[in-house]
Amino acid sequence: MDRKQAQQNLNQLVLINDNLGSLFVGKLLEVITLPNKPWRGKVEIKYVINVGKNIDQDGIIVPPAYKDGDKIEFPGNKLSPLPSSFNMPKSYEHSHANAIAANLTDIFEQQKQLQIKENQYLVYLKEEKLDHLLNGQNSNEKSYISYAFYQSGSRYLLIDEQETTLDLADCPFEFRWLNKKKEVLGYYAGDGIFTSHNGEEYRPTEGDTIYIDKEQFEPYFILRNELEPSSLELLESNLMEYQLTHRDLIDCHNSLLLQLLQSTGQQSFKGVNFLMFRSKAGQVMVQHHYERTLADQENDHVFDRFEFTSDNGKRSVATYISNMTNKPT
Repeated sequence: MDRKQAQQNLNQLVLINDNLGSLFVGKLLEVITLPNKPWRGKVEIKYVINVGKNIDQDGIIVPPAYKDGDKIEFPGNKLSPLPSSFNMPKSYEHSHANAIAANLTDIFEQQKQLQIKENQYLVYLKEEKLDHLLNGQNSNEKSYISYAFYQSGSRYLLIDEQETTLDLADCPFEFRWLNKKKEVLGYYAGDGIFTSHNGEEYRPTEGDTIYIDKEQFEPYFILRNELEPSSLELLESNLMEYQLTHRDLIDCHNSLLLQLLQSTGQQSFKGVNFLMFRSKAGQVMVQHHYERTLADQENDHVFDRFEFTSDNGKRSVATYISNMTNKPT
């Protein structure tokens, strides 16, 4: 933006591109011009649009460089007119949350692409009958993440080797622990107590090791857990019609998970998940159309529609609606 444009945008919102790749929106308060020097603009920060590279050398996420109401001078080449298509956030805090949500979306997309490549290689190994060779080199046991159990005041936490903290409050994962040298599976019941599947209680002491199967962090695993039992059974029975099981999944785009992560008090969700399965029998795309309406006093409204399309042209549709009889169509 040149000086003439700056004068035209005085007391208007402008876009700010700082040296760290972050984007802010602020009100241009003053155009500062000095002889034989580039012009500068004094801006009052209103919103953050992109947090840029907000992770320091130690891997710690740092907050935006500028806060709401900060008055900062910027070189004129860092300022530009605000696009007319700019969607005005409700507040600086809302804009900050949206910027983080955008970063998460990018991360999920990167994970998706890596998962596609990983699954393609896994299917290739299976088709070429090479997978058993790798399995012979590695343990057939599930891959678990180990956590140390700690108490911090009234909170009970799990901390892994990278010092990532998991708060056990309302934690839905299945856990594994050793009790009297015996492997036990169960869930966290609360107040620092775990309960096994057969009802046996276990109260770990500070520093005891608790394990979580890595699979529970995968989008498809999370989606399966989100489905009601009858809806999951409907999906599984229809997969069998195509000679498929959950293990034949090669890609999962879980848009419902993205919506839940980005929601702030939202009560209804609608969208489509895309599931790709592949086996020796062929490849099948499943479009999972979903609707969710959360209710405080009544049962949640749940709608699931699974549309199956195989690479040989076979198609089928199965629908689940909560509190109704559900049949394939």
